[in-house]
Amino acid sequence: MNAQEILSQIQQARQQRPLFLEKMKQRQKEGLKVAKQSADILKKQFSVTRVVLFGSLLNPETMSPHSDIDLAVWGLPETDLFRAGAMIERGHQFTIDLVEAEKVKPHILKAIHQGIEL
Repeated sequence: MNAQEILSQIQQARQQRPLFLEKMKQRQKEGLKVAKQSADILKKQFSVTRVVLFGSLLNPETMSPHSDIDLAVWGLPETDLFRAGAMIERGHQFTIDLVEAEKVKPHILKAIHQGIEL
């Protein structure tokens, strides 16, 4: 690939960026709706005391078309983790990562503290 081809690809990517960001904002909106619904299910059916959304879904600039929903939970019995995860992943296009906030490593806890309580 020569320099002209590289410059052409860079220019094309810059032109497509606004459309990409618009798509990510729409995905973010859909993801927030799913995250809130998931938080409600976790609180009502599994007695979770707190749910925080964190990760790439918070910022369309850092999202990708495959961004998942990261949820930190408090008070979820370990025996219910897989059942709760399976229940909240039904009926939409998102993968949801559930983490038990009490058991995460410090760098993940830092990201959780920057999240949104649901």
